[in-house]
Amino acid sequence: MPALNGHAKRKLESWIDAFVEQTTNLHAPRIFRVWTAISVLAAALEQKVWIRTSRPQYPNLYTFIIAHPGVGKSRTISEGRHLVTQLPDFFLAPVSLTFAALIDSLESSKRSIIRQPEGELTYNSMYICADEMGTFIHKYEPEMIDGLSHFYDTTPYQQERRGREHKTKIPSPQLNILAGSTPQNLTGFMPEKAWGQGFTSRIIMVFSDERILGDDFADTNTPSTADLAHDLKIINSLYGQFTVTQQYRDAINYWQSRGFPPTPDHPKLIYYIARRKVHIYKLSMIASINKSSGLVLTEDDFLQALSWLVEAETHMPDIFKAGAVNADSAAMDEIQHFVRINDLGTGVPEQRVVHFAQRMIPITSILRVVDIMVGAGQLIPKRVDKKTGTRYFSAATIIPPSYMDSPDPTAASSAPGESSAH
Repeated sequence: MPALNGHAKRKLESWIDAFVEQTTNLHAPRIFRVWTAISVLAAALEQKVWIRTSRPQYPNLYTFIIAHPGVGKSRTISEGRHLVTQLPDFFLAPVSLTFAALIDSLESSKRSIIRQPEGELTYNSMYICADEMGTFIHKYEPEMIDGLSHFYDTTPYQQERRGREHKTKIPSPQLNILAGSTPQNLTGFMPEKAWGQGFTSRIIMVFSDERILGDDFADTNTPSTADLAHDLKIINSLYGQFTVTQQYRDAINYWQSRGFPPTPDHPKLIYYIARRKVHIYKLSMIASINKSSGLVLTEDDFLQALSWLVEAETHMPDIFKAGAVNADSAAMDEIQHFVRINDLGTGVPEQRVVHFAQRMIPITSILRVVDIMVGAGQLIPKRVDKKTGTRYFSAATIIPPSYMDSPDPTAASSAPGESSAH
């Protein structure tokens, strides 16, 4: 039986702050650690707490951590996964899933809780926690994408499959998702039409390209993982409907009357915008649970939820910029490198550049790509042979930032507001 609300004493003033501090030595961006903690709390709450609008709203979230390789998304997600595995009777999805396997796993993730005087509470909740999105969604398939959209809203699900003697009936299915991806994989996976559909409007995308360097062997004074696990079990045991204070209602209504500012304006986020109020409701519940087991929503919870969401939204357009590396731009990098290593001081003849480039891009596009590289300064015309008209190129030199540019080189190794790990 779960502990009754308020009867178990928590050890941490803020579960999220403690998780962020505990994971400092991961050298991952702070925003990744914050949102991993948010996702873990959302998953732990399952369908045990809710607010009631036109229908019950549960705090489940679809959170995607987006970064180039080596930034720290996998390390952070793994830490979150480690904590939820310590919860009793918690259902963690297999990492690799077909849609049929997803249905089977979700059907098996049934929880029945006896509450007095309410009686039995039955639901199916599962947490997908994957370092790489591609491990559980192998390719864009409408059946899988539509299913994930369906399980966000805890709408009853029914399916009949060939070879099975019974119909699959899940009265109250729910998923939480925490997944990592690179910008290129995300934008390559999602066809253009997908950004106008329901699944992408349900995703909160958290992006950072901040690379944090630190001392892997440093001693750090951080909260105990045991305290995090202890409080997470208490949070997992909470049950009931949130009380909404008048101050919370006023804050929501005022924000709505102003048009939900600040509103993202990227064209791929148009349909996401319509779901921002639902995101705020979910994040408000998590903000409240983060510090208290009282199940009361206050104005402070709204402000915290809005702060989290706006910080993530500020960086969302950068995902599409970072993911816009196409075949031509990748080929340009290869061509520039080829010219750099083959230039003996007199330049590399255009014929050699064309011969090298035709391995990667259509021959009809080569001269266009070369001209673009000249215009961009990646290739520098060094001379022209007067007899043949052949151009000779050198490559622009890429100068990395100097270690000595900073008066205190160790200062750049820490995220703003944090001390480095030394």
